[in-house]
Amino acid sequence: MQSVSCESMRDLENAVFAIGHTPEALMLQAGERMSQAILRYYPSHSHATAYLGKGHNAGDALVLAKYLQKAGWSIQLRCPYLEDDLSPLTLKMLESLGAIPLDSSTPPTAGSLLIDGLLGIGANGPLRPPLRELATEMNQARDSLGCRLISLDTPSGVNASTGEIYPAAVKADHTLCVGYPKSGLLKSSCIQHVGALTQIALDALEDHSPKACQSSPELITPHTLRRKRRDFDTHKGQAGRVGIWAGSKGMLGAAVLTATAALKSGAGLITLFSPPEIYSIIAPMLPPEIMVRLSLSPLTMLEQNFDAIVLGPGIGTPDSNLANQLLAVVERSSIPIVLDADMLNLIAREEKLSSLHPKCILTPHPGEMQRLFPSSESREKIALNFCELYPVTLLFKGARTIITEPNKVLYVNSTGTPAMATAGQGDVLSGLIGGLCAQGYTLLDATKLSAWLAGEAAQLALASQTETEETLSASSVIHFLPQAFLAVARQA
Repeated sequence: MQSVSCESMRDLENAVFAIGHTPEALMLQAGERMSQAILRYYPSHSHATAYLGKGHNAGDALVLAKYLQKAGWSIQLRCPYLEDDLSPLTLKMLESLGAIPLDSSTPPTAGSLLIDGLLGIGANGPLRPPLRELATEMNQARDSLGCRLISLDTPSGVNASTGEIYPAAVKADHTLCVGYPKSGLLKSSCIQHVGALTQIALDALEDHSPKACQSSPELITPHTLRRKRRDFDTHKGQAGRVGIWAGSKGMLGAAVLTATAALKSGAGLITLFSPPEIYSIIAPMLPPEIMVRLSLSPLTMLEQNFDAIVLGPGIGTPDSNLANQLLAVVERSSIPIVLDADMLNLIAREEKLSSLHPKCILTPHPGEMQRLFPSSESREKIALNFCELYPVTLLFKGARTIITEPNKVLYVNSTGTPAMATAGQGDVLSGLIGGLCAQGYTLLDATKLSAWLAGEAAQLALASQTETEETLSASSVIHFLPQAFLAVARQA
């Protein structure tokens, strides 16, 4: 979904107001849908403290609080103003909430969900008292009391158009963007204040598109993802065949995770190619649906009727003979080929970037990207500059994963959690991408969908309370992929 400046968003709102929609109607729908997002991702909470300014951002927070109250939550309101100071519409939302006083002094309790409704996208410049003190209180409660902090539309103290961070700005765990995502919030430089991003759609805006802007990044949301439907008479040979060369002594898990994720993507046939030294060990580790083929050379993959290939997870540093064969597979492949981990290091070491072609998908983390393409530019510029030189689909991993292709804008993933900073997450992602490519998705669509699914699965694992930030593993993400696929269907 295209990102917009705050000015463009206000123009869109004015356009829908001009044809009869009211600010109150938009506020009511925004608040309800934000409550649905909170109940989906934070179901274990039962107490929320809403921090309110005077304007419509506070009104959104009050509508949201009302729906949480209906769901059985207890609500506290932190506001430094009197009721007479509030905008008329915000006061109306306060009155509809019932007899909950505006509290100017009682801090939140440990484990509360904090709702940042201090300032919306109309605000600009540094936070001033008394809102500055409340923003500081929220940040301190987040850090010391185990509270989760949710910002509405934009974190207070962050310029949503430019991404500039002002002193004492709120550090949100999750930002719920109303309408269209704001372009400044997609920048890597402000991720510590924005956290996870969820777009909150408004029906009134469906027929009103922002002015096209070639350079604006797009946020990957369920509304922008394309899920293929199978014909009723589809058989396994038509559901996608994936060939994988992954794993080595000491890194068998990478192969297991990659192949299992490809299986869970919906691909019909998965074949893991294994050298003799690990074949007897790895075969019993895999789900029975995955075929393991003993192979001395990855070149044998080109002799099979695959629809996609995955190379690299856990292969270590291959000897010169194996390295040359792996590079030959890349050069000769005429089908989508996902290049990850040690395969990227091999390409960098052997200076084989020139062998890349439009069927290649590269999935580097920052260290691998630096070896491939040394640069001190921003992540966004590195990705765009790389794809100006090489005709590939690039997924540049990070807390805010970005995806692009030559002559395309940046696509920014909206899902994920710091709990994913564990081994094996990249293997899962590579398997998903390969599996979706094999099913006929375009390289770009497969990459975008895979990034969103992996991040959503991780968030749902945490929401289920069967995992925590400390315990989440790559295997947990695979386990929650079915729920992530369902989430795409429900939210699209």
